[in-house]
Amino acid sequence: KQKQTEEEYSRKLQELQAEVASCNESQQKLERKVSYLQNDNALLENKQKEFQGIIQSLLQSRDSFINAYQESTYEMKQSIEARDRKIAVLSEKLNSHLSLFDSIEKEAFSVKQVVDNVERIVSEKEEGEPKKNNVHYWTLTLTPEFKRKRINDLENRLKNDGYEFQRKNKIISELEAQLEAAKISDCSRAQIEEISTQKTISAKDTVIQNLVSEKEALHFEVRSLANILQKIQNAVAHMNEEDRRAVSSKLESQEECQMNTSEEDNRIQDTTKRSAEQSPNKTCRIDAAENRGIE
Repeated sequence: KQKQTEEEYSRKLQELQAEVASCNESQQKLERKVSYLQNDNALLENKQKEFQGIIQSLLQSRDSFINAYQESTYEMKQSIEARDRKIAVLSEKLNSHLSLFDSIEKEAFSVKQVVDNVERIVSEKEEGEPKKNNVHYWTLTLTPEFKRKRINDLENRLKNDGYEFQRKNKIISELEAQLEAAKISDCSRAQIEEISTQKTISAKDTVIQNLVSEKEALHFEVRSLANILQKIQNAVAHMNEEDRRAVSSKLESQEECQMNTSEEDNRIQDTTKRSAEQSPNKTCRIDAAENRGIE
């Protein structure tokens, strides 16, 4: 009886040792899987940090670009305001020149009226009074000539002033046209730059949105992996002997399948290498035979 009991105890002990060994193997496999998942989680966290750094750098570059664009637009506004001030000064000068020319024309017209009145009075006196002596006659005849010369000089001066006025008007119109063209070119350049900056900003916004969506996807994947890991840990903690045996048998069958597939792949690669090594020898033999036939 004692021998039988000892044999039974030894047999049970061996069974328990085998079960403990299988449980240890399954536990080691599960621990390896858990370590793999933890490594994947760490890699995903590193990628998440890298994406966050990229997003921060993109946001900083966008802010710097916007600041540079605002500074350039401010400088352009200042230059446009300076040109507007120059245009206002030129318009004031033009108005002053116009008022001066108007006053000159009025003065010339008044002088002409005075001269016409004097000529009329002199002619009336010449017609009414007789010629007393030659000196008085010459004085009367010379005075209108002098006045006519004076009138001609004034008319020539008025014409010259008119020509000068036309020339200055032409120069001022050319300057106004140039300033208008400069304004139009500045506005078109500003619009083009604004459109290009809007395009670049929209492109950067799309890149940032894509990165944010990738970040959210990575967060979701990390959460799902964490949930899977937690489920595996809970399952391992609440697993009984039968479940552990079933899991260990499944893992062993999967490992055997993987080993078989790897052996099959290695065998296929070896056969392809051998065929590739044999093919040049065959071609060399064929070439040699052809050369012998030709000879």
